[in-house]
Amino acid sequence: MKALRANTLLFAASVGVCCVLYPLALWAFGQVLFPTKANGSLVTKADGTVVGSRQVAQAFTKDEYFWPRPSAAGYNAAAAGGSNWGAASPKLRDRAAQLLGPLARYTTAGPRKGAPVGPDVEAWFAAVPDRAAAWAAGYPTSAAAWAKGEEVAAFIQTWAEEHPEVPAAWKAANPDKADEPKPDELVGPFFDSFVKTHPGTFPGVVEGKAADGKVEKTVRPVTEGTTIQALFFDMWLQDPANRARAADIERVPADFVTASGAGLDPHITLRNARWQLPRVAAARAGSGDAAAARQRIEAVLTRAASAPLGGLAGEPFVNVLEVNLALDAEFAGR
Repeated sequence: MKALRANTLLFAASVGVCCVLYPLALWAFGQVLFPTKANGSLVTKADGTVVGSRQVAQAFTKDEYFWPRPSAAGYNAAAAGGSNWGAASPKLRDRAAQLLGPLARYTTAGPRKGAPVGPDVEAWFAAVPDRAAAWAAGYPTSAAAWAKGEEVAAFIQTWAEEHPEVPAAWKAANPDKADEPKPDELVGPFFDSFVKTHPGTFPGVVEGKAADGKVEKTVRPVTEGTTIQALFFDMWLQDPANRARAADIERVPADFVTASGAGLDPHITLRNARWQLPRVAAARAGSGDAAAARQRIEAVLTRAASAPLGGLAGEPFVNVLEVNLALDAEFAGR
């Protein structure tokens, strides 16, 4: 009986200290000394509306905003994690190339004076009738990922039903498989068939308005656009005929194309922000003076920049959410 009483008291004391007093002490300590951080480092607007946290990245995709680092977690704080892709991973290279394709530009000191690379990629793509089929054969990982999109998968499935040579070619290459092929498995023979009907084009997803006024997405043959710039940028880089132009491309900060370990890093380097500056300034200026808009944005970046340990380590960085909110305030009246 004595042992039971002692063990019961020890259990009660352990629960009281570890599950009540200790958490309560930590909560009180945080609320008194670090109230903002203890409550999630929340960022609010002037009216008190919570718009995010200083410690968690969120997606910004509009041109008038600075973009955060890529996120393997989809900017979902409940699913923090990295992709764990190594430096030689084709998926990592593909993600970086697709990010850069529509945004890459030549150096201002070179012969092309800072012009965008995208139009050159489009012209190079259209110059060869079966370029899309060559891409599918040379970049199978990228092509399979592209084919998994909802509209694209449906288009490939319909195309395969209307062009029996597509599933026939797949079955000839995979005689041991009994299951019906998925759209991403048909991507090779699909492109071989597609370029014969639509040479020099790519099946791009195009947005338009339906009869009821709603936005609908359809797949159509295209010869230009961000899809071609993104998917064919790396292939364009690898072509020896483009070596001189590729060498003239402005170098990109590493954190623009690489994700952090948790995929939720709320900061980007000041170099990254300045690399994005031309796009942001043009969008903020609209039809106005882009140079004046750029000066105002640079002032915002200067005020927001900081470095670890008061500048003793690392390089300057900015919090993406805070900078974007500051831009909204700066350009509220345009």
